Amino acid sequence: MKIKNPNLQIIIESQINQWFTKEKEKLEQKKSKKPPILISRQRGAGGLTVAERLSEILKWPYYDKNIIKEIAETVGAEVKQLAFLDETDRNIFTEFLNVFRRDPEVSQDEYVQYLKRFIKTLGEVGGSIIVGRGAECILPPQDALRIRLVGELDTRLRFAAQKYSLHEEEALKLLNKRDQERKKFVKRHFDKDIDDPTNYDLVINTGYLELDGAVELIITAYKQKFPGIMKEL
Repeated sequence: MKIKNPNLQIIIESQINQWFTKEKEKLEQKKSKKPPILISRQRGAGGLTVAERLSEILKWPYYDKNIIKEIAETVGAEVKQLAFLDETDRNIFTEFLNVFRRDPEVSQDEYVQYLKRFIKTLGEVGGSIIVGRGAECILPPQDALRIRLVGELDTRLRFAAQKYSLHEEEALKLLNKRDQERKKFVKRHFDKDIDDPTNYDLVINTGYLELDGAVELIITAYKQKFPGIMKEL
């Protein structure tokens, strides 16, 4: 049916053109967006080192504990306060006691909600490396490269003992404590098993592969999963 009012027709055509322009822009943004790399890791498997080297090569920012600072600034909380909740299993009793404090802390469930929103935003922006925080459970599998770094206990013990100047027995306690905390954190808040290999695109044993080799393998896997994005590398 022909529209008799020419002004109305112009308005409708303008709105349609705007809609098509916006849809085209969304499509172009989707094509140019670089899905992030997510690194889950056992303690002492070199996760942070791998993230740093990937960041240098790709010129992408990496997010590890600095995520806590970003969220703290957003919610107006102390960094130390949120660090207490990060990648640990804080039981209900601890959070119940928090209600009776004069200056109550953010609960871990609240922290995880902010964490999810922050990581989803990073996923939408793209071009970043995220270490830990259950990111592989937050972003859809098709929208990121999901990596798990593991290592033989002896190798991780030597790494932890050297990095933190600990005796072997102390290093073992540290590794077990942190790995168990991360496992419980992911299970409680995402109902996933952090050790389940099906949650990842690639599992790398850094006890048998040098960290530089792990970095190369990750970049190769990224090119395979997202073939049209990394042609410049």
